[in-house]
Order: sequence, then C-alpha cells, then structure tokens
Amino acid sequence: MMPPRPTTQKNSVYFTVLAALAKHGCPVCRIMEEASASYLDTLFYEQVTDVGVRRKLRRARGLCNWHSWQARRITNAALGISIIAKDLIEEECTRLAAFEPRSFWRRLADLIQARLPRRAPPAYLREWRARAVCPVCQVAVEHEQHALETVLTFVDEGAFSRHFEASTGLCLPHTARATEQAPSHPKLGLFIDLQRSNYTRLVAELEEFCRKHDYRFAREGWGREADAWQRAIETLSGNSGVFGSAIERQHAARRPRLVRKLLNRWR
Repeated sequence: MMPPRPTTQKNSVYFTVLAALAKHGCPVCRIMEEASASYLDTLFYEQVTDVGVRRKLRRARGLCNWHSWQARRITNAALGISIIAKDLIEEECTRLAAFEPRSFWRRLADLIQARLPRRAPPAYLREWRARAVCPVCQVAVEHEQHALETVLTFVDEGAFSRHFEASTGLCLPHTARATEQAPSHPKLGLFIDLQRSNYTRLVAELEEFCRKHDYRFAREGWGREADAWQRAIETLSGNSGVFGSAIERQHAARRPRLVRKLLNRWR
C-alpha cells in the first residue's frame, strides 16, 4: 500500500516519520525497511497466485538482492517463496533455451564482447539489463520520497524539530537524496544545518571513543560514545541492504566504450 502524499497538514506520513526519529538509525532507512517488510509479508501470504503480481515479478526477473534476503527472514514464507521462485526459474530456463544459432553479426558482437569481464550471449544480456525494477523497491522508494518531503516540510515545526535534533539525523545517502529531490525547497538550508549539527556531534563521540582506547584513559567508563563507531557506519552508508553495493556500477564502468555504445544501440 502506497503512503499518502505528504502535505503541510500532519497526516500518517508525519507521524510515521516522527515515530522513526525516536528509534535507532536513519529514520528514512527505517521507514523503507518497514514498508518493504510489510509488502513482502502481504506478497507471500496473499498475492502468490495473483496474476498481475506474478507478471510484475517476471518483468523484474524476481526481487533484488536486498529484498530477496529480507524475504528469507519472514516467518512461514517458505511456501510462497518456493512457488514464486519455481515460476521465475522456469522462466529463466525458457530464456536460456531460446537462443538461436549465431549469425555472422552475432558472432562479431560476441568477439567484441570478449573484452567484457564475463562473456554472455548479447540477447540475454540485453534482456537482463532491460529488466524492470524490483516491485518491492518501487514501494520502498515511494515511502522514501514521501518521508524526505515530510522531513523538509516539518523540520522547523516544534515537536518534529525537537525530535529531529535529538535523533541521529538522516544517513549521508539520504541527506544527498533530499538535496537531489528538493534542491529549491525553502527549508533545505535549515535541514542541512541540522544535519551538520548531528554529524558534528557524532564526530565528537568518535573522538571520545578513540581517546578511551588510549591506555592512559582505559579505565574510564563508557558513555554514549560506546556505539559511535556503529552509528558512524550507518551514517556513512545507510542501514544494511537499503542502498546495496556498487558492484553493478563497477561492472558497467569496466565495459569498453565501444561495447557500451553497441549495446545501447541494440536495446
């Protein structure tokens, strides 16, 4: 279920973000994770046989890595996962069996592609790269956009502002996403100032964490800085799984320019 678009009125998105600010970590990452878990729970309990949902999953070639592993943690979802996975893997078998004898131009394309890190039939690669977005990611991004808009809209509102200042703030990826999503928002400057304050506070806690590892201060008790290093990881990268890895971008960057141009022309 998609969240209602945020407005200047306090709606369900406002209270969801407010509640997330009181919890550990980036509130927007948390909202995305919870929205994903809710969607997956509904998917495997109520929509396994839904024709439209199955079609959407086929176009996406299944779930992304993040949501596939998140699905594994859902209680009693094994049967639903098995039914959907069987359908998807059968589709892949059909695709792999559909390769036609290679023409001269196909053989030439394969020779050009020999410089790729991993060789694979061009047709299969084109279909793979043209796959639709993971349907759970689509839901998560909807919640992400609305949560970021709500943060910017209410960042100076009494209760919301107090909760925001007391929180760990947004992770670095979501700070960047907010500036990308609303570069001309009238409250963006205030949001950035509050984020800097949160980051500065974390830097001081990291310094204190490092200081107490000096043997001269080793007997001092631990305070809030004890888990600063863990919060720093979340601040720099977002919550586990939300932003994935850069491996796909790395593979794309390693393709020769000529090959990239040819592949783009064939799509």
